Amino acid sequence: MNTTFRTEELDKSIRDSVVSFDSDGNPYSYYLDDKWTLWSLDFNVSFSMLSGEFKSSAKKLVHKVINEVTLSSKKSAIVNILSGAAIFERCITACGGKDYHFIDNDRNYRLFLIEAKNRKLKYKTWKNNLIFVSHAQQEGIINRNIGNFEKLSIYLAPHGEAISQAVCLPEKIASAYYSEALNFVDSLHPYRHKISIAYEEYTTEYALMITKYSSIRTRIKYAHRNIKNIPDELDISFDYSGAWLSKLRGACYVVIAAFSGCRDSEIKSFNPDSYQEKKYAGFTVSFLEGKHTKPNVGGIERQTSWVTIPSVKKAIELLWDSFSFAREKWRIKARNIEHIDERNKLLKDVNNLFITFPYSAAKKPAAGKQSMADSLKNFIRHVNYRAKKEDVSEFDLLNPTRKGQLKIGDILNVHPHCFRRTFAVYLVRNKLASLLDIKYQFKHMNIAMTSWYANQANIASYFDMMIDTELQDEISGENKNYMADVFYHLYNEAETLAGPEGRRIINLRTEGDPTIYLNKKEILKQVEEGRLSIIEHPGGYCTNPGCNRICDMAVCQYKVVTVEKAKSLVTVRDKLIIKYKEIYSSGIDIPNIMSKIYYEIRSIEKVLSEHNLDFVAFSKEEF
Repeated sequence: MNTTFRTEELDKSIRDSVVSFDSDGNPYSYYLDDKWTLWSLDFNVSFSMLSGEFKSSAKKLVHKVINEVTLSSKKSAIVNILSGAAIFERCITACGGKDYHFIDNDRNYRLFLIEAKNRKLKYKTWKNNLIFVSHAQQEGIINRNIGNFEKLSIYLAPHGEAISQAVCLPEKIASAYYSEALNFVDSLHPYRHKISIAYEEYTTEYALMITKYSSIRTRIKYAHRNIKNIPDELDISFDYSGAWLSKLRGACYVVIAAFSGCRDSEIKSFNPDSYQEKKYAGFTVSFLEGKHTKPNVGGIERQTSWVTIPSVKKAIELLWDSFSFAREKWRIKARNIEHIDERNKLLKDVNNLFITFPYSAAKKPAAGKQSMADSLKNFIRHVNYRAKKEDVSEFDLLNPTRKGQLKIGDILNVHPHCFRRTFAVYLVRNKLASLLDIKYQFKHMNIAMTSWYANQANIASYFDMMIDTELQDEISGENKNYMADVFYHLYNEAETLAGPEGRRIINLRTEGDPTIYLNKKEILKQVEEGRLSIIEHPGGYCTNPGCNRICDMAVCQYKVVTVEKAKSLVTVRDKLIIKYKEIYSSGIDIPNIMSKIYYEIRSIEKVLSEHNLDFVAFSKEEF
């Protein structure tokens, strides 16, 4: 039986029905509208990207979701339905179809699969889009059984189930972006109120010039001439589109994101009261209070905290106060809105940390994805750091799924989530306790971060804070990737290795043992299963999964020493020799300690010898 859904088959009562009501109980959005405002969900549904029967079908599915009492996360379901409906329409129309029933035919379905695969959408994107199919099948809009959604997502994605992680910034690029953002915020923070006043004067004058002059250049000239409060200390560029303020917004975003590890939605939940400080173990711990939604059932918001640095307070204040004039302009616009719900919605959005310039094409105060993308791009272009050869090599190492995407001379643009992944990667690559290195590099890092991540559970418990478990999972994942990288280097790349385990690996390589020539995917799998483990010590690496990090590396059977580690042991050996000589010269009778120092020296010399590094052997007989 053909159950294809048609517009003309819609029951008149549904077509004329009200989708949403305002706070006074009056009808607001109707079924036939292309935009539904759902006040109860604080969410707008737009069908403008769909057409014809595709739009009619999507409306039926969304309408059912809205009226589904037991569905916990309606907003998420609607988003997935609309995104899936849109991509399915584009693929079907490209194959000559006119409705979703098109893929019920075997031949048409094969054409659809070819077109869908050519879209090169990621595995996760297809996985979300296929949620639309399950809803469409329930309503008879699609009758085909497409089988396992997971397998289909893998088939359609260009790299199968491999998920392209967010970009991790190479160290020098991150340093350039972060240090410039911090300097930008520090230098402008004292003038944040003056910036707002100056822009208020400029935009007011420009609006007056619009009625007098048709030439944009003339308007700019006179508007600029009439500004009375331009801070002489600053190089501010004034324009009616807010390009300079957009760059400022981008710099503030970088500071907040880079030094908190928060998601984009969480960053946008902050306000001037979000930054707080508490004392713990002699340290001042800086943290942010905000709203966390992603892991929560039904997307219900809850308050949570993230550790950060004092400069984030400046970034939030600079952003908030510099845009004060814009907030006031939006409030003035709100006075002209008759509908109380529309007016209250705009006034609520005015209190967002990231707001738009209240002119040109802006229709709402809250800055959307495109506005923030433009701000980050403006700031990165301002930094103008061009990737060097070593940056490209590091980018390929840290981002294997994006290898080749960064070229020498390129400017690496950023996406909001890249700061979160970079945050996690640096914690792992710097072994957590080495955050002092990051502090030195960025010049502004709060030392309390080391204490926080070394004693996270204790501090979280003390402050009654929730640990960001997803960020912890991301850190754990990066740690496994790092271990896999080290193992791959030991198994396949290191020309020389020392230590008992190092010699075993070299022997296996010499014998051509296939178990040692593993690719990174195979190594990572063994790491995740707990069959491989590696821990870095000052004197080398330990491959014992049960290592407690407190052992005598000199006699460890699991010890591996690379040439880089061996070179670092040269200075250790020199210090041990000096210590041995000083104890010997003092005449103190401590033979056990003397013997221990001697064998540590000899152990290092054995490592240096195995790596063919030059040294003059130490002999206690000389004393």
